[in-house]
Amino acid sequence: MEGFRRTVLAALTSLLLLPSGTSLAQPSGNTGAGTAEAAAKLADIFSKVGDQIYEDCIFELSPEQIEVQDALIKAYIAHGASSAAARQLAVKQIQPPKLSQECELLRRQPQAAPPTWETKTTLLVPKKPEKKPKKKAAPKRRPKPVPKTPAPTIALKDKKILPQWDCAPNVDYVTVRIKGYERKLSGGEICKPYKDVVHKVPASVPSFRLGYAISTGRLFVVSDDPKISGKTIAWAISGKDVCRNNPDPDCLAARGVGSLPPGKYSFGANKKKRINWGPITKRNVAGIYLSKLWNKDRFTKAQLKAIRKRGNIAIHVRLKGEMSEACIGLEPKGWAYVASLIKEGRTTGVNAYLDEPYPQIAEAPPIVVGSSFSLTSLFK
Repeated sequence: MEGFRRTVLAALTSLLLLPSGTSLAQPSGNTGAGTAEAAAKLADIFSKVGDQIYEDCIFELSPEQIEVQDALIKAYIAHGASSAAARQLAVKQIQPPKLSQECELLRRQPQAAPPTWETKTTLLVPKKPEKKPKKKAAPKRRPKPVPKTPAPTIALKDKKILPQWDCAPNVDYVTVRIKGYERKLSGGEICKPYKDVVHKVPASVPSFRLGYAISTGRLFVVSDDPKISGKTIAWAISGKDVCRNNPDPDCLAARGVGSLPPGKYSFGANKKKRINWGPITKRNVAGIYLSKLWNKDRFTKAQLKAIRKRGNIAIHVRLKGEMSEACIGLEPKGWAYVASLIKEGRTTGVNAYLDEPYPQIAEAPPIVVGSSFSLTSLFK
């Protein structure tokens, strides 16, 4: 139903954006050819405009943001806020992301006149020949399904968030619980997020791989050219809560919360479809696939088995209050730039490292330490 709703929305928006006087009816003459041509043009319009809308516009909260919003309401009430005040504050803090300039342009376009439909031409639909009912064959016995071996359970009970990601001493925060894990939020945002810093790769570098340091969150250039290799592009989060940018072997093996495993990753084979709409995340994502696992000597057999069971790894934007399970979650400007590199085919894959491979040139993470959130606002 969700996919159908989005399709209808894209189709209706496409119709509204058609220029005045556009006719969607088939032309007179060759009825079959005209119908096919009109249908093809209409499908092309729906595809292009629909892709543009969902590339530039995100209208809904993600499932994780909804969980965070609900958890904030409970936390604010526990701190003494009224139910109404807690709800108002949480809704104000966790909102859909600000629409891009491209999306605003789409919204502000004047509505076109309704498309005209020619009534002179009749669509002739040939009747299908009636088929004689077939005799029902005896039901075939299906083989019993072989039970799947579940992935090993990785214990994270005694682990705590790394000190470098904890809230600064001068920051007010509330602690919420998301799927059994504690998360500290200040003003609806996780503590110490990265600033949305972007360093563009010179146009003279046509092809390179993306490098990602799991322990620091730095995204950088991997190239044969020593002058550019190691240069920072942006900063990202991988892993949720206790596993945020955590290279601990248990975190790397933990599905649903763990950080990105080290190794060599590839994009999809079809260059034109490397950026796709993720129906679960409700945003565009670039899927990456582990082709070679690195640092195997650091993992137990159980951890290696669990790592190989992990899936759904991607690069995408990180929205307010969210973290990122295994994926590389970039801030909005960082994602927009990295997505453009992927679309243009300039970047050919991702290398994920446990530790910083270029310590001599790596900058310190641009962390946002302060927050304007105050617990006294709960009682206003």
